[in-house]
Amino acid sequence: MNMRQFFPVLTAGFLIVACANAPVPETQRPPFPDPTLAFNGIQAATPDDLSLSFVLTIENPFQAPAFAVFDSWRVEVNGRTADSGFSLEGWDSGFAVSEENTASFPLQLLMDVAALAEIGLAPEDNYEVKLITVMRFSDDAEAAASFQAALYAGYSAPFVVSATAAFPGVRAPVFTITDIAIFQAELINTRFRVGLRIDNPNPFPVELSSLSYVLFGNGRFWAEGMERNIIEVPPKSFVQGNVFLLMNFMGMRRELLDQIINLVDVSYRFSGAAQVTTGVEHLPEFTTRFDLYGFSQVVGNEW
Repeated sequence: MNMRQFFPVLTAGFLIVACANAPVPETQRPPFPDPTLAFNGIQAATPDDLSLSFVLTIENPFQAPAFAVFDSWRVEVNGRTADSGFSLEGWDSGFAVSEENTASFPLQLLMDVAALAEIGLAPEDNYEVKLITVMRFSDDAEAAASFQAALYAGYSAPFVVSATAAFPGVRAPVFTITDIAIFQAELINTRFRVGLRIDNPNPFPVELSSLSYVLFGNGRFWAEGMERNIIEVPPKSFVQGNVFLLMNFMGMRRELLDQIINLVDVSYRFSGAAQVTTGVEHLPEFTTRFDLYGFSQVVGNEW
């Protein structure tokens, strides 16, 4: 074979090698199986801060590693787009799946109910929170050198993957002072009656298993107490009752005693915490706090 005959053969050989290593056009590549996203439960410490768990599952049928990334993600609450109130954890570094393997990855969607309330998406009796992601596959850097990687090298077709979490909303009971009576007492003791209303905004009953409280008058500590196994509040309803306290004036400033003896109005602050039981699976029990302010007239010696 002379040189003129050799060069065409050599050139053809280079073309065959080049074609063998060139990426296959997208229209000729086998499709990646669609990833799946599934809701996996809720964790919550308070009604306002929830962590929704999802699991992303990716199948890689090819004989080379694959890598997936999110192009974007968004959330809908009861069919409306939420521009704020959520953050997503677990997606920043992408998802690597080894050859001919299936892998699952946890994602945590953090839900701030107070922030959603500011944009009119909360509170709700029931939530349907839909996580929508747009993701792409690409070849692993090392796998790109292999012939199999050419099947999906630079794969750019996006996948839309979504899942919905459906669960009941939980709201803290609302505490209101209906009246506060300060009774003059003989010697060094003064008695209080605090009228308290507790509203349950939920469509299910809640139970207050404990209530601790502190009463301040004119910026000074007056009395404190705790009640246990208080009451069950019906759904979408309220209960009213009285809390009774006794204050000992020993150690108190004389001016405060004079105000009460002279039937002068005093400012009060009634604050505390309640342990609330709901029976809801993701938030069966939680602690809620209250801090109420106002003015009260000192009344006579009746109880």
